[in-house]
Amino acid sequence: MTIKKWNKAMAVILSVSMLLPVGAHMTYAASKYVVLEAQWEDGHIDHVQTLLKDGVTYGSFFSLGSEASLHWSMEDKDTAVLSGSKKRIVVYMGSSIAEVDGQKVDMGRAPVWYISHLYVPIKFLAAALDGEVTGWDPKSGKVTITGLHNYNDTFSRSLWGYTYRIQSEVGDLEITNVKTGKLVTIPLGIKDIDVNTHNLTFDFEVTSKNLLIASILYSDRKTGVYDLYTLVFKNQGLIRKSIAHGLTEQIESIRSDGNIQLINDENIRVIEDGTGHVLEVNAR
Repeated sequence: MTIKKWNKAMAVILSVSMLLPVGAHMTYAASKYVVLEAQWEDGHIDHVQTLLKDGVTYGSFFSLGSEASLHWSMEDKDTAVLSGSKKRIVVYMGSSIAEVDGQKVDMGRAPVWYISHLYVPIKFLAAALDGEVTGWDPKSGKVTITGLHNYNDTFSRSLWGYTYRIQSEVGDLEITNVKTGKLVTIPLGIKDIDVNTHNLTFDFEVTSKNLLIASILYSDRKTGVYDLYTLVFKNQGLIRKSIAHGLTEQIESIRSDGNIQLINDENIRVIEDGTGHVLEVNAR
């Protein structure tokens, strides 16, 4: 082997070893990759390689956890955690006993480190993510899991030095000045945010006279019905707010004459660009 190839091989070995926590052991014996089809509650599907070892199919603990919008960490060299405001999964190296939302669960097998990835039995991991194993091909080893949940609990956008954030457990808009750290909270009260069935999106527009319009849409993917939260800012200060529930048609915030229209549950207000004054009110 040439010096160049030897150096490259050593670099790969070192990079893999650096990914493993202290005390972890890689397992190679009687292991191979098979296909895992992961079907999520929101409709998207992943096809990834997963581990088959000693007749048991394992799933990547950190990879599937990250796809479910959970934060992963090693609390110590023997304790791995996936966590979010609505879900917490803990597994222990060398033990088949795990914890899901504070309840002890027997996985059947202990976690396995394999080429820098931590794997746990897929039947356990699917159930912990509120899904289940629904298919297995004995010839190829392919495993299908369905109904997996996404636990995303924070939605955010950044614009002009400000971060706009909504946390699902509260449902209000938090605006943070990135430079100063000053936080302003605007009550919205968006209820029961569930990314498995709905979309939550931010949109920003600037009028010809420099008013900022922030639109937040929370929409049902199946029905297309949505709630619209519209905020109007002048010099970074909130001057108008409007909330409309159960909309079925898209309504433009900026009219052809340049003025702004805000819709709520009762009416539509026409707002003068620049000043924010109410010019007229029409029944919805």
